[in-house]
Amino acid sequence: MFQIAQPVLPGCLLMRAPTLMLGEGWSSPIYSEQHMGQIGIHDRFVEDYIHYADKIGTVRGPRYQIAPGTQAMLVRVLRGSIHVVAIDVRKSSSTFGRAMQAVISYMGAEQLYAMQGFALGWCSLEPAVEVLVKTSASFEPELERGINWRDPALGLAWPVRPADAVVPAEDVDQPMLADQPDLL
Repeated sequence: MFQIAQPVLPGCLLMRAPTLMLGEGWSSPIYSEQHMGQIGIHDRFVEDYIHYADKIGTVRGPRYQIAPGTQAMLVRVLRGSIHVVAIDVRKSSSTFGRAMQAVISYMGAEQLYAMQGFALGWCSLEPAVEVLVKTSASFEPELERGINWRDPALGLAWPVRPADAVVPAEDVDQPMLADQPDLL
């Protein structure tokens, strides 16, 4: 059974997957419909993505998709560790604009679940990081939106100085949260 950390935001959970120690290593589930259902996660995941960053300080996102392609996401690190951020972008939510931040790692078997209505971003804390993201809706480039990772209104504590960050071109000039034209 997955162990749940105290939720910081409704709809966003940090959990640790059970680990079975084997003679040659260990085994750990990423997803179990039965076990996820027992903790209140009932999303059907339809796509999996592996993101790779070769350099420490690589920042991706935060990004989200607007309707009709809103996505719940389940994030697990396959190699290395990341600083992950989930931001509530639901205008009608009492936690709109608030963020959950955590460090998740391969060795820790932590996972982050964010329901539809959250933007997701992360920063690599080691070289050669691999991140698995399961989504409940297919990627639709025309529905994807991004938030500026340095938005001061969000109060995010990124573990890299802006001058040292490696930021993909599509994340460089994203608007601040207050300037988003298509919030959920």
